[in-house]
Amino acid sequence: MGDSGEAQMTSAIESSHRPVIVVGAGPVGLTVAINLAKLGVRVLILERSHEIDQSPRAASYQPCAQAELLETGTLDDVKKESIINDVLSFWVDGKRIAYVEKREGGSIFPAGIDCPQPQLAAILLKHLTTKYDSEARFNQKVIAIEQAADSDHVILTAVDPRTDKETTYTCDWLVGADGAGSSVRKLCDIPFEGFSWPKEDFVATNVRYDFFQHGFTTANFIVDPVHWAVVTILDKTGLWRCAFGVRAGLTNEEIREELDEHYKNIFPVWPIDYELVQLNKYKPHQRCAKTFRLGRVLLAGDAAHSNNPIGGLGLTTGLLDAGPLGRALGAVIRGKAPETLLDTWAKARREKWLTFTNGFSIENKRLIQRGGYSDDEDPQKIWVIDGVAKENNMEHWLAMATEEKREADVQFYKSLVDPQSQLMSRMKQWDITMDPMWMAEYEDPELIKFRMSLRPPILAAPIM
Repeated sequence: MGDSGEAQMTSAIESSHRPVIVVGAGPVGLTVAINLAKLGVRVLILERSHEIDQSPRAASYQPCAQAELLETGTLDDVKKESIINDVLSFWVDGKRIAYVEKREGGSIFPAGIDCPQPQLAAILLKHLTTKYDSEARFNQKVIAIEQAADSDHVILTAVDPRTDKETTYTCDWLVGADGAGSSVRKLCDIPFEGFSWPKEDFVATNVRYDFFQHGFTTANFIVDPVHWAVVTILDKTGLWRCAFGVRAGLTNEEIREELDEHYKNIFPVWPIDYELVQLNKYKPHQRCAKTFRLGRVLLAGDAAHSNNPIGGLGLTTGLLDAGPLGRALGAVIRGKAPETLLDTWAKARREKWLTFTNGFSIENKRLIQRGGYSDDEDPQKIWVIDGVAKENNMEHWLAMATEEKREADVQFYKSLVDPQSQLMSRMKQWDITMDPMWMAEYEDPELIKFRMSLRPPILAAPIM
């Protein structure tokens, strides 16, 4: 009886085996999956929710992120669902004090495009499931992961929240792309180092209102220590994203009740008629996994690192994880490259976040909140090194918000009058990418040549 039961269990497990399972049906996980599927690797996506996440999240994609969408074959479809985002304006006390024209896109990429994350994920999912031998299963919450040191596969258990039915899967490789609260990372006991901003939460609202009639451009930073905001166009129907900060701990319902108190300090005129379409709050983080690879488990996107979204570096960095990971893992599975290539990827992507994305996103946040100007201009004490800051190990970053930043910010705004300064400011986005040559010995030379041609000519040498 014992042998028979054991045989049945083995059969059930083997029937659900995949070369790669990706946990998370967001743009990062789907980008990994498509890059693998293009190389002939069968992928299974497991998503805890009953559908693609519909909450207001990321929306803007710079040329470096568009380059990754191009390699998945989805960029043309994404463009059809997108609107051009080509001017970032800075507003102080109701006046536009500076702006950046995004001119670096060239003939292939618009300088910037906006497409709400749910639409992007839907496009990627359609490509994955209709063009390739891969699938996605929803209502699959991963609750257990087993990985023996001497094993060549991973065993995971998922439960359907509707029925409590458990399913066991096995795979050769497991990719966790399931967000900042990643079950994969937690179940693998990988520390998520850094801090979460303790005194504030962020709110993303989708709203219908004609900001253009008041001189707003496609993207806008409203600079203020309390009533700061990011306002950007989302689509061709007149839907806009208005993101701002609130005191920590409020529910979505409580935020709705006081929404006008925020909007009247953000909108160019008041009172006005507007249509609120969506609202969702979230906790901003500055956290990074201690490792992006643990045996046959890999982390990408917010599961690996999470930063505050001001400047749009979150999903951008995630897509720049996903493209190289899919290509590298595909090369390993096909026997074209050694497994150590994945260590190279994991180390390089973690280093990119630690040395660039993290600090750049914190500086964007400081700039828009006028951090360091004076205690009087920081009523919530967000940039003050106090007991709360020390408890959260924030001192290093808060120490950079000094009185001298006031003049430095003024000089930054003045420098943007020069088109070359604007261009160099935009070029910083490419610093998040990996060197196009990083795995050249395992790829077609023509593909490498094409990939290098996508980078702006101003970048004389690729950056590792």
